[in-house]
Amino acid sequence: TFTINKGKKDGVDTQMAVITSEGLVGYTYEVFDTTSKVITIIDDQASLAALIESSRDQGAVKGTLGSTGEPLCRMYYLPDDSLPRPGDQVVTSGVGFSFPKGIPIGTVRESTRGMEGNKQYVVIEPQADFQHLEYVIILRYKPEAEAIEGRDSTAVYNEYVPLVTARPYPTLK
Repeated sequence: TFTINKGKKDGVDTQMAVITSEGLVGYTYEVFDTTSKVITIIDDQASLAALIESSRDQGAVKGTLGSTGEPLCRMYYLPDDSLPRPGDQVVTSGVGFSFPKGIPIGTVRESTRGMEGNKQYVVIEPQADFQHLEYVIILRYKPEAEAIEGRDSTAVYNEYVPLVTARPYPTLK
């Protein structure tokens, strides 16, 4: 983790993507008036939704720095039939955090899925150079809510009306 000199006064909020020109570095997790704390994608406490660009298979990327000591990531929860190849690009999926879809995370370093039953992850080598970080960019991205066809106003749908449900009664014989 690291601290940057931008905060709430600059429009920064929690869970905003932090990038360099190479790719995703991490996201903000604590924001103060003039500073913010960033958790990097290589931290074992960080987790975000991603997809393999060539196959469009989605999974979750988690850091390994705290658990293995290596500045790498692992991608979990891929479909069982997904066998990514070394060199495949991994990008943000746009699901979960309010990150734009398609931010480069890294490339597949090794894929042993299908060869070993106990390895249910793919090793990802991040594109960002964590040894030489000087400047980062915060993406103050907020996705806009899409209008639903056929609705003129959302006011009608914001009211809570409890539904009458049948209550089961046990019968004793």
